[in-house]
Amino acid sequence: MFAVFFIPKFSLQAALRHEAHLRDTPVALVDDDSAKSKVWQVTAAAETFGVSPGMTPTQAKARCEKMAFRLRSIPQEEAAQEVLLECAYQSAAYIESTASGLCTVDLRGLPVLKADQRSEALALWAENLRTRLDHFHLEAQIGIAGTPALAAQAAQATARFCYVTKPTEFWEKLPLQRR
Repeated sequence: MFAVFFIPKFSLQAALRHEAHLRDTPVALVDDDSAKSKVWQVTAAAETFGVSPGMTPTQAKARCEKMAFRLRSIPQEEAAQEVLLECAYQSAAYIESTASGLCTVDLRGLPVLKADQRSEALALWAENLRTRLDHFHLEAQIGIAGTPALAAQAAQATARFCYVTKPTEFWEKLPLQRR
């Protein structure tokens, strides 16, 4: 059994960790401060104005006068990744830094797997971890499944917590997008 912690819009969350008051305002994360820079990620408030990744800062500002911009910072992302790993390591011995904003945990040997009400016990375990990450101003989604890849899919689904017991049913409910 594996758990995957996924932090949506990781670069943006890392940049706004110390400015939590901006999370509910229109903010766009850009690569650099040049005129040709592109918007990397945006808050939900910015999305309501039609701002999306790939736009120039000028285009974003034209859609929302009150748009704030923040520069993407690799050191901030590395610090946020360390927080994610520390929180994961407090609850399990076998962890992997899978990618930026993604951590995979092997749950073997955890007492929570031996609980009579496994589903409820895992949900409580996941909520405790989410709460721990919230203290560091990081919002996470957690997926649990029999394989790391399936747990990663579950974590990146729309729910804050997803425990997959029937993979086929889970896959049938996933929205598919063409690119």
